[in-house]
Amino acid sequence: MAALDAASGARAAAKEALEAKVYQDPRLSAPWLDLLALVRQSENVDDVRDVYDRFFEYFPQASTQWMDYIDWELSRLNFDQVNAIFTRCLRNTMSVDLWRMYLAYTRRVNPLPPFTTEENSPRDQTRRVLEQAYEFALKYIGWDRESGPIWQDYLQLLREREVRGTWQEGQKMDQLRKVFQRAVMIPLNQVEAIWREYDAYETSLNKITAKKFLGERSPAYMQARAVLKELRTLTDPLVTPALPVQPCWIVPNGKTPAKERQSLQGWRRYLEWEEKNPLAIEDAAVLHQRILSAYKKATMYVRFDAVVWYMAAMYCVSVHRAADALSWLHEGSEACPWSMLLRFQYAEMARAQDKNQEASAALDDLLMYMHHQVDVRLEAQRAASAAVDAETDAEREAALQKRAQDDAPDDDDADKAALADIERRIQETREQRHAKVLNEARPGLDEWREALSQVWIKYMQLVRRAEGIRPARQVFARARKSPHCTWQVYEANAMLEYHCSKDATVATKVFELALKIFGPEEHLVVRYLDFLISINDDTNARAVLERTVSSMPVDKAKTVWMRWAEYEYSYGDTSAMARLDARLADTYPDMSRLDRVADRWRYNSLDYVRAKDLGYSHIAAPAAKETKDAFSEEPAVEVAPAVPDKAPVPEPAPKVETGGRQTMEDIRRALATSSEPVKRTRANTEKAIKKRKETAVSDMARRPARDTPPPVPVLPDAVMYFMRCVSRYLPSLLPPAMMYEGPPISPDTVLECLAHSNLPVLVPMDGRKGLKRRT
Repeated sequence: MAALDAASGARAAAKEALEAKVYQDPRLSAPWLDLLALVRQSENVDDVRDVYDRFFEYFPQASTQWMDYIDWELSRLNFDQVNAIFTRCLRNTMSVDLWRMYLAYTRRVNPLPPFTTEENSPRDQTRRVLEQAYEFALKYIGWDRESGPIWQDYLQLLREREVRGTWQEGQKMDQLRKVFQRAVMIPLNQVEAIWREYDAYETSLNKITAKKFLGERSPAYMQARAVLKELRTLTDPLVTPALPVQPCWIVPNGKTPAKERQSLQGWRRYLEWEEKNPLAIEDAAVLHQRILSAYKKATMYVRFDAVVWYMAAMYCVSVHRAADALSWLHEGSEACPWSMLLRFQYAEMARAQDKNQEASAALDDLLMYMHHQVDVRLEAQRAASAAVDAETDAEREAALQKRAQDDAPDDDDADKAALADIERRIQETREQRHAKVLNEARPGLDEWREALSQVWIKYMQLVRRAEGIRPARQVFARARKSPHCTWQVYEANAMLEYHCSKDATVATKVFELALKIFGPEEHLVVRYLDFLISINDDTNARAVLERTVSSMPVDKAKTVWMRWAEYEYSYGDTSAMARLDARLADTYPDMSRLDRVADRWRYNSLDYVRAKDLGYSHIAAPAAKETKDAFSEEPAVEVAPAVPDKAPVPEPAPKVETGGRQTMEDIRRALATSSEPVKRTRANTEKAIKKRKETAVSDMARRPARDTPPPVPVLPDAVMYFMRCVSRYLPSLLPPAMMYEGPPISPDTVLECLAHSNLPVLVPMDGRKGLKRRT
């Protein structure tokens, strides 16, 4: 009995510890899994259901845990609970294994009765229930390339249906044909096997009609088979964890940000590919169902990636489904409560639909989350500081006890000095440890405080845009009461008042209030000076400068001085610039005189005094920038500097406006107006031509005379230029790829056929003169 009590107490303590970890961050999967394993051992039904219900609030698409929960309920024959669980999880969990479990459960609770000859027998009714279950499953998961076994099981179920008479036989034949035709159009892993089954089925019925039906579906099947190869290339490398993990920039998970972005980028590329409709699906409803199901499957594995939720919402917007877009943004905000992208987009779209209350609630929830994150970090900092005090106090007591145990000196002054030295060293250690704790906590605190300020700023702007300046001022009043508000909120409100109310006085008062609250913070002062300079109030700008730099550390005041120097060097008079130079030389004696001179003659980003006279920096030549995809993160390719040519290349004649194309007339005009042949700019061209000639001569010398083809002539550079122009012009005449409606043709297959074909060699014109025509 005592052993049972001890085990129960240990289990209760372990559960309490795991509950604390779950409460601290409920989106970490490891504590949840440990807690589920612990409560399942206790055999307490209420505890198990409670933990599972709370777990699925944060991981609603965890297919493995849903299946474990169903097995646990089935082991207790709780069929009503199993039905409720399937109702909760099936439609949003794109897991083939879970759906197959549902179909197996349906077969279990609906066994087929014995066959009878009566119409609408219990066996017929049960078969209809099973067929409806398969249709229900294929509606949600039949698009998945791994759902081939479900299609094959459904086909087998239809084959086994008993019929009575020719009418039922015809019904069965038509239904089997329809299911086959639906399956072969989908890029399933087993699509080739299903096509062979369909071919055999149609051939067994009628060889004449089989040719017709198979010919009609062959292009769709070929399309699905070709798309399957591309689909495997995109989806096989995807990261599919058992449970989704928060990004490393939210919670450290052992990955680097670059590796995290790479894994997430794979899912985004796949989803963009699905949106391009590679299967050329014409039915809009079927296409939307497939794309949104792909997004649901993506959220199973990257649930905490806000970009995937945003992409899904933007797709719904593109197909004019605003309600669905709001639903995706709302669910994404629940999954990623830190995401400002989702909350801002939801608030903007909600206000566009006159749902101002929902928009405000979304931003209020985001503010609450941000405040909680700051408070958690402050609490952790206070706990670390308390631990430092406790540790330091323990060391102090140990030092004093050691001092008391040692032989005390006879001189009281020496004893007091030794004790003072101990106190001093203990105090220095305490201060160093507190400083370390503060330095370690400051980056995280500053980051979340600035993120919180960004939310307040965008909150003000959204409210001002939808409701006007007065409600925006109320939001600013709420922000000022926050203990974590930063100076950026004040600056944003000041600029909002200036640009929207056209009142510089109110903006100036807000800036002054910020200086009063935050003190002479150098970046705030610079922004204040920028504002005063923009409204041409140099008097107040000089007053702010003198008032703030005197109360700043010298190193921080340098930022303010540099901003003021830029203004004085551009718009001040000679005496003002001389006074500024003298003050800078006095305040910063280590600053190079050449640097001050370069700053004096610099204008914004034009700093060629440093580049050309001092050689401090290299001014890169402007280069053409390639437009990248919105969600692409591939590194830009560095372009090597061009090699200077010995002779200039003649410029092509101006193009006629033909929609960006160069016509054949342009090419002819370019060749006719050139005074000399177009020279190739590739390095060592003459050496390469000479080497090719020598290689060709040596090869011909080794061949028998009868097999020796005529020498390959070296074309002039002008002809080569003409051929390059023609090769660029001819593809521009081809219609877009989207206008092609035939079966897909793989370029790799075409090139491989050409490379291995036995085509006759075309003899050059010069070599044909001495040849006789063969008969």
